Amino acid sequence: MTISRPVLVALTLTIPVLAGCQFSFSAGGPDYEKLETTMADELNTQYEAISQRVSGVRCPRPDETPKTGDSITCVADLDGSDVRVEATFTSDDYDVDFATIDTVYDLGDTADGLADDISAEYGFDVSVECGDGIKIVEVGSTFECEAADRSGDTRPVVVTAGGPDENDQWEVIE
Repeated sequence: MTISRPVLVALTLTIPVLAGCQFSFSAGGPDYEKLETTMADELNTQYEAISQRVSGVRCPRPDETPKTGDSITCVADLDGSDVRVEATFTSDDYDVDFATIDTVYDLGDTADGLADDISAEYGFDVSVECGDGIKIVEVGSTFECEAADRSGDTRPVVVTAGGPDENDQWEVIE
């Protein structure tokens, strides 16, 4: 592959990521079942673009009533894999902001988007292989795909997961 320099570029993939959302608990204390249902509904809306649905969300039930600024980490089941969601209590009325800690990738769509981005960056067509199915990656963590040019030369492509309101990044490794 005639790629002469490493490049770090923002991905322009249409990967659903749960942006921050706000939800108010009912008066009288936290309603964890309602929070779990709301999270599941929001995730299902986000993951509809990759034809995925969460089967449920589990949140811990702290012994003490949460205070403003307290956080809990809930877990959504997505096709047998865990997607972590952090819920932060933002008021004494049990208002909650929540955002995913993990980014979900449809590996086929990710490979297609990378191929387009890398081809545009380098000025020649490449194909990219990332595997099959979905991949769940902690925000800030990486995974690898492989880019190949027409002659069959290959290079690893490292993808760094962005979070809500952040772009993913990729780098072709020389």
